[in-house]
Amino acid sequence: MDIDRLILGSNAFEGVSYISRSQSLHYQEQFGKAGNIVPILDAAWNLGVRSFTCSNCENVLSALAEFDRGRDLSLFPVIPNAYEYAREASEKGVLGAIKSRTQGISMYQKVRLGLRALSKIGSVVSMDVLKLLVELINLELASFEKYKMSGIVLHGQITDLALSSRNGKIIEIFQNFILETFKTQPILATHNLGVLLPKLMEWKIRIPIMAPLNERGFMMRPTGADCEKLVEESGYDFIAKKVLAGGRLSPEQGFRYIADKKVASVVVGVGSVSEAYHTFAVARSALKL
Repeated sequence: MDIDRLILGSNAFEGVSYISRSQSLHYQEQFGKAGNIVPILDAAWNLGVRSFTCSNCENVLSALAEFDRGRDLSLFPVIPNAYEYAREASEKGVLGAIKSRTQGISMYQKVRLGLRALSKIGSVVSMDVLKLLVELINLELASFEKYKMSGIVLHGQITDLALSSRNGKIIEIFQNFILETFKTQPILATHNLGVLLPKLMEWKIRIPIMAPLNERGFMMRPTGADCEKLVEESGYDFIAKKVLAGGRLSPEQGFRYIADKKVASVVVGVGSVSEAYHTFAVARSALKL
């Protein structure tokens, strides 16, 4: 898999913290303003980071538009934006959430998507989740059409839903749809690597995986040892995330551990300019970039 070794993550920009609820609220307030994201994108760029994984969030998309190198970044959109749908649906209802998701796309795209969605009403009524998933992918990726997409990541909640329901068809449809329609690399995110990968082998599905990998075993399920073994022995392509164990490890600890693992790339998020310079300097040294 041809992919940069280091990718900037966007959890902080999207108000997600694994440290505390108060930290999440701080991130939501701080990065609700796109102007507070741009300096971090700039710091990451200065440290040689050319890839960025993010969801379809208004503040992140606004920051990309403001960042003068936004069109030069390799983007890895994570879709559908499950956290934002849940957050907005609780405030605005399901239709309000969908309406909000379409604010960043043109009228032509809305009409095109709307006509296609109308043709799928029978599918939605009959609970055909697979066709609905395709419509959500189209809806969300419309916001990224003007950028360079180097890969498209299926949100971990959808991957793990397919896993829990033993429905490999969801993953097959996602993989084929991304390859055929967008001509780019499909990727699965998961928090259940040790369970998912044996099922992918059983289903004969070969696809890159983005999963937690850290010395604490944080979010490595069922166990850290199981996940480490699969990474080392399976031959699949991996993108490591949660390498700092959700903020519980220093960059020195996290990247020392990950440096000799069989991973194609590492995703790491930061919450300030100073943190960006420190984290990515350590990462570049540990990964020998």
